[in-house]
Amino acid sequence: MPASPTGRVFRSALVGAALAGLSANAAFAATPVTVVLGYVPDVEDFAAYYAKEKGYFTDEGLDVTIVPGGTGIDQVQMVSSGQATIGIANPESILAAVDKGEKFKVFASEFQTSPIAMTCRKDSGVEKAADLKGKRLGIKSNAQLYANLFFSKNGLTAADVTPTTIGPSDVSLLIAGKIDCQITTFAFNEPQIIENAGVPVNVLPLGDYGLNSQVDSYFVKADWYQDPAHQDILVKYLKAETKAWDEFIKDPDAAAKWFVDGGFNDSLDASQQTFQAETQVKYMTSKLTAEKGIFWINPDTWKETAQNSISSGASKSMPDFDALLTTDILEKVQPPKH
Repeated sequence: MPASPTGRVFRSALVGAALAGLSANAAFAATPVTVVLGYVPDVEDFAAYYAKEKGYFTDEGLDVTIVPGGTGIDQVQMVSSGQATIGIANPESILAAVDKGEKFKVFASEFQTSPIAMTCRKDSGVEKAADLKGKRLGIKSNAQLYANLFFSKNGLTAADVTPTTIGPSDVSLLIAGKIDCQITTFAFNEPQIIENAGVPVNVLPLGDYGLNSQVDSYFVKADWYQDPAHQDILVKYLKAETKAWDEFIKDPDAAAKWFVDGGFNDSLDASQQTFQAETQVKYMTSKLTAEKGIFWINPDTWKETAQNSISSGASKSMPDFDALLTTDILEKVQPPKH
């Protein structure tokens, strides 16, 4: 029996609605983005996880895959090879690759002051670089270049201190009082460990002593960046992340609790992550971020870092900063000011 005209119209409407739905879904399909972090999951990379879990990336039409950093992960190589869209790495690594011919575009920087520091026992009396003369300095086996640069930037020589080589994660000599200071430490980690052992400390950020670096800078391949559609992706990505970072800065304790409770890294200690989150805010914010917004790129800091990279032998020449750095994405995002 032939279908009635009404039935044909009804079925046609259903087919039309289904096709329209498919068309709409295709039109609004999320754009895939892979980001490789600079470190193992902790509050240093809070916003990527928070923005993903809270749907901030989805709201921007992005499908974000997060690749944790850590042993065996080379952020520069992953971006260069196309395995990751966005990389988060220290400027020294980016500059060394650019010096060898890689072409990248840096579009945001998490830290305004480098959290790499020298930590001293408070009872040593060392509160500034000049106070280091005549003191016992522990130099990590992988930090001699930092020590040499610190000396040269601050009117000191190796002969001004009594040096002791220590292991990459050793704080026992400082706690025991066998050395007065040690270089390097991470402002978020060793100082708390030492103070928890009953030894008050002074932390001297190397960024305050001629060795600043915008640690955890966000970068992409330069040729990928040239496509305006790809720049739009970065705007959307950074809008979502800076929204999450705004919440982090307003309540770092709550952010640390959320991250630890989220189980992104089972080895995290709640007390350490809270300390790190609170301390991290101080290094993420500055006069520049109060004026322009968080994650702002500071060309002067990059020039300082590049010069130090040359002095240490990690790079041979200054890069073209106009080609390497851009604030165009940040200007479109208009990140929160802190």
